[in-house]
Amino acid sequence: MYFFLAEISHPIQCILISEEVPSISIKLSERTSNSLKGSISSKNKIKHNFYTHKPRREKPASWSFESGVTKFNGEAIIFKDDKIWHQYQTKIQSNEVNRVLFSELSSKLSKITNNHNLLKATSGFFKIGNGCYGGRINKV
Repeated sequence: MYFFLAEISHPIQCILISEEVPSISIKLSERTSNSLKGSISSKNKIKHNFYTHKPRREKPASWSFESGVTKFNGEAIIFKDDKIWHQYQTKIQSNEVNRVLFSELSSKLSKITNNHNLLKATSGFFKIGNGCYGGRINKV
């Protein structure tokens, strides 16, 4: 008897829009067992795969990027307005977060692109859309 392990994914619609360059967005459209999967796009043209990962006891929230054989990762710093959210505080609930900063994303992307708008967008904040609900599926 053979068993196949398959990662089950669930569709979601979580859109992160750059505050610096609103035409650049990250569309997270799939929930996997350990991440939200999507892509970075500019004016609806898909650029590259992008993943966000929820915090674990030993690791903060993080991001990862893939383009062919190129892979980058870093920490995701999450906010409610101007206040930092982290898993050990109790003042902000995870469903209240509305901004995220992807630490080192722009500097790492500069190794493979000189697209000024993409680098500017990824060096600043992204607004977290209503469909994201702190990374959980927003039940209507």
